[in-house]
Amino acid sequence: MTARSQLLGVGSILVLITLVYWSGLSGGYLFDDFPNLVANDGTTLAQLTPRKLLTAALAGDSGPLARPISMLSFALERHFFGLDPWPMKLTNLIIHLANTLLVFSLIRALLERAQLRYPERVKPLISLPTLALLVAAVWGLAPINLTAVLLVVQRMESLATLFMLLGLLAYVRGRRHMEEGRERRGLLWVTGGFLLGEGLGALAKESAVMFPLYALLIEWMFFGFGEKGTLTRRHLVRVYGVFLIAPAILGLGLYLPGILSGGSFQNRPYDLQARLWTETRVVWHYLWWTLAPEPGQLSLYHDDFPLSQGPLHPWTGIPSALGLAALIGGAFLVRRRHPLASFGILWFFVMQLLVSTIFPLELVFEHRNYMGSMGIFLALLSLLLVGQGGERLHWARRALVAGLIASYGILTLVRAQEWGDPLRLAFAEAERHPRSVRANYELGKALYAIAPDPGSLPFSKATEAMERAWQLPRTSLLPVQALLLMHAKYGLPLEDAWWTGMRKYIDSRPLAAQDINALYSLIAARIAGVTELPDAELGLVFKEAYDQNPGRYLLATLYANYLLNVRGDPERAETMLQRAVALAPKNPQMWINLINLQLATGRTHAAKISISRLAELDRLGTLGPEIDRLRRLADKQKARAPTSPSPPRS
Repeated sequence: MTARSQLLGVGSILVLITLVYWSGLSGGYLFDDFPNLVANDGTTLAQLTPRKLLTAALAGDSGPLARPISMLSFALERHFFGLDPWPMKLTNLIIHLANTLLVFSLIRALLERAQLRYPERVKPLISLPTLALLVAAVWGLAPINLTAVLLVVQRMESLATLFMLLGLLAYVRGRRHMEEGRERRGLLWVTGGFLLGEGLGALAKESAVMFPLYALLIEWMFFGFGEKGTLTRRHLVRVYGVFLIAPAILGLGLYLPGILSGGSFQNRPYDLQARLWTETRVVWHYLWWTLAPEPGQLSLYHDDFPLSQGPLHPWTGIPSALGLAALIGGAFLVRRRHPLASFGILWFFVMQLLVSTIFPLELVFEHRNYMGSMGIFLALLSLLLVGQGGERLHWARRALVAGLIASYGILTLVRAQEWGDPLRLAFAEAERHPRSVRANYELGKALYAIAPDPGSLPFSKATEAMERAWQLPRTSLLPVQALLLMHAKYGLPLEDAWWTGMRKYIDSRPLAAQDINALYSLIAARIAGVTELPDAELGLVFKEAYDQNPGRYLLATLYANYLLNVRGDPERAETMLQRAVALAPKNPQMWINLINLQLATGRTHAAKISISRLAELDRLGTLGPEIDRLRRLADKQKARAPTSPSPPRS
């Protein structure tokens, strides 16, 4: 396959992927897009100054590293295009196209290495570049990868993947230099690959911390760590010590105690055992959805996935675990006979070590397979088109690959068309997942958005969808919060069962992030005067939420917000804000809330002490303007006696 034909082939695939996804760009924001982007004022850039850009980059709270590269990209697009989702989705598609090109380049490089290392086993029916092109085409069109493209916030996943792929290409190039005797140059490329893939990748999303294991798998399968006693091996030992061993020890030291004690699961409706047994079944679904996707199975929402209560509840837990162990063990056993298939299977499981094991993440998301699915497709196509005896039924094998590409393209096109129409997508998701709280809630939101008045059919259907979501066993506070706001806006009666149900929910279940967002929406609507909510009922809800979760600073802050802006009780509100600061002393916003209240109530000396503490947290200088503003207010207040100010909103 000539360079020109490779270029033509890659270009054709990129055009095909663009055509397949194009209709989906007209869709709206969904699910996690709202808290991370739409409702995140930190992504609003008034000026493109270095300090403002840094502040916007640190405006996320989705992970321990704040994902600054991804957040900065959102902020820049919001600055130039506003909150129009179309440019956001177009950028995601461009990243996906770039990733497809990188998948082709990486697979081609690995196939060349495989042919050198396993010359008797890697004998493809087609040229190596053509095989790499087919893997890239299948990956780029695979329906399992759609949510990583059309869900705006999952740019985090696709950006992290982009950096990892670039880093792995740099690693492979560096190892080639080392093999050819250019140790210094090779070491620079290898180290640069780690800095790019693991360093920058983790600043897009923490999933890039798995980069060293991807590099290690490539090294083990295709390079062999160099000869014993050589400079190459010594260099590699140092590199992996710095970029793999040390971070692994640090990460496990930070997170393992909370995981083993159960503390990390206190805000999840499952414990470590339930998660592990559930994930043994989830991973098999990932494999099925990757290889043989069906429209009725693929979805943004999988919160209706049955939770395992142990190895026998359901009974499929043990067979699933044994099957995964057999698949992984088999991949090791056949690595010399079927090296590409072995490599592809192990590649898939690298990311599952992070997202499907002990860490208290949500149970099921399709985009978690964005990087790993490449390995599954490499394994499948290598079994069809590579190896001894591959000449038998070669036309049937090629037809099967062509059919796979065509079927994936058609199914992704159908899904993209659904995603291009928010109401159509909401109906489709709720129909496929009738027991999904999120699917029914999003359907209710979509119907409410087009309801002209409370007497209309869309309003009635929206209420039904929210009621249905609220009655499901694994519900959240989002549906009942929506019911309250929808009816309060038009002065309709608010059912007592909604309020009592909220309190019972809070009393009996751990509050997840979506529950806290629901409570925030209630207090924000009440303070803004958008709706008339009964203060007494609202107070009972917020008090119950704090009483049941006294160790969570966000709930202390929400209760303070109620006490300050609804009850008009600044003294108790300050007590709650001090509690929030004590629980999260390194969170600048908690200090800012407290300082604003102290200044508003004339407690200038206390405010100045708090400002000093806030300044100690400003190591990057991003809080400079806010600290200066608070100091000016404190100085003005000190110059004159306070005159019963109205307390601000926290």
